This record gives sequence, structure tokens and C-alpha cells, in this order.
Amino acid sequence: MTTDSGYLAHWGLAEAPFLLEPDPRFAYERADHREGLARILFGITQLGGLVVITGEIGAGKTLLSQTLRGTLDGEGFQVAEVANPPRTAAALLSSTLLAAGGPRAGGSAARIAALLRARLAELSAEGRRAVVCLDEAQRLDPRALDEVRLLTNPGPDGPGVPVVLLGQPELSGHVARLPQVAQRVVVRYHLGPMGADEVDAYTLHRTRVAGAQRRIVSKRATRAVHRETGGGPRLVNLLLANALFVAAERDEAQIGEDTIRDLAEDRRMDLAAASPDMEAGT
Repeated sequence: MTTDSGYLAHWGLAEAPFLLEPDPRFAYERADHREGLARILFGITQLGGLVVITGEIGAGKTLLSQTLRGTLDGEGFQVAEVANPPRTAAALLSSTLLAAGGPRAGGSAARIAALLRARLAELSAEGRRAVVCLDEAQRLDPRALDEVRLLTNPGPDGPGVPVVLLGQPELSGHVARLPQVAQRVVVRYHLGPMGADEVDAYTLHRTRVAGAQRRIVSKRATRAVHRETGGGPRLVNLLLANALFVAAERDEAQIGEDTIRDLAEDRRMDLAAASPDMEAGT
């Protein structure tokens, strides 16, 4: 039986390659992410206004946000990034002010908005171009979204600030129901799932970064992973993390299609067992 860390040694890995938390060291440059990043940068540098990026849970929005910050750092930009932003306008503006290097502030949304605009004007005067980036933006209520829109408008203190909104697909609907906000959107992009070939390349990339000297997941297995997960990166990571452990327990030399099928069947059985309880709670 392998130990918690022994299963990694079984594969010749120095660390776990399929953790669920985003890690820029393992970033795989998907075509979707390349295009998404290019569109964001175009919106920020050429158009201003709002950039809206959507994707299902686990599509890689947070990793895209981290890549954006890394790209802009050192290029004269100051990124005010807020992950899991508060829903309400005043709380959102306060969090954004802190992220922009301003003071902690309370009071009305109007007061905090004035302080935030002043801080953004300071950054502009220092020669730094401010960008606001809000991850999980589908959480924001209509008033908060409207305050975000107002940040993109030029004011007496200086030019408007580009804002990047990343969120789950329902974010598009929230924005569409607010015409004034929708009119400020200059770029829209949706991050889709990975195709079968991308899942294979993604798996090879992450295992190599983790120290693998050979292919430890067969191509047939990665095809099975794609079929079972639909190509969502988070589900791919979850399935392969379990596969590494289970296949090591079985003392397999390579993760094969059978292991993926067994794990997928276990998951289907768990979901089926949970269904009666879920229905009883409705």
C-alpha cells in the first residue's frame, strides 16, 4: 500500500500535478486562454470600458486572471484585483479601493466611490495605468454592477478605468438586464471546455512540470477522461488526481482506460445514491 506521498514516488513525481487550486507554475497555454488573454489586453489597451469573460466552474477563469496580472506587472499597470467580490456596491468599492493600494474606508457607496476615484487619479499621476479585475463577478448585485460601469466613465479626476469582469455564464445575463452596463461592454469572451487532444496535451504538460520523465497516463486514458468530464479543467484535475493514487495502489506502470472507467463508475454510483436524498430535500 502506498503512503500519502508514496504514490507520487511511484510515478517519479516531485509534487502533485493535479491539485484543484490554480497554480501559475502548472499553467497550460490553451488556445482558449491565449485568445481570452489577447481579447482582454485589446480591451484594456485599445478600447477601455468593460471586458466580460465567462466560463463554467473550473474553466480556468482564475488562472486567466493570474496570467493577466503577471502579464501587466512591470508594464506600467497597477491591477486592482478582487476575488470573490462582495455583492453590494459599498462593500465592493471598499474592497477595490484596498486592492488599489488605498485606505480602508466605510460609509456610503458615494463616499467610497469618491475615495476610489481619487486613488485611481493618484496612480494615473504617478504614470501607472490602473485596471480593475473582479473574479466571480456573477455575485455582484445590480447596484454594484452599475458602480463598476461608473468607474469606466471619464471624470474630473482623470480618465475612466478599464474593468475586467470574470464570472460564471449567468454573469452575461446579469449584465444584459442592465442596459447602461451592457452598453459599456467592449469585449465579450466565453471560455469553453478542452477538446480530447487538449486534455491529452494538458495531462502531459502538468505531469512533466511535476517531474515525470515519461508518459504516465495513456492516450486512451486521456480520451476516457475527456469523455467522462467533458473537458472542464477542474473535473479533469479531480479525476486524474484520483487516478494517480488508485493506479499506484494497484501497482500499475501506467494509468490506463480501465482505471478511469472504474473511477467514473464510482462517481456515477455516488451521484445515484445521493439522488433520493436530494429529491427528499426538495
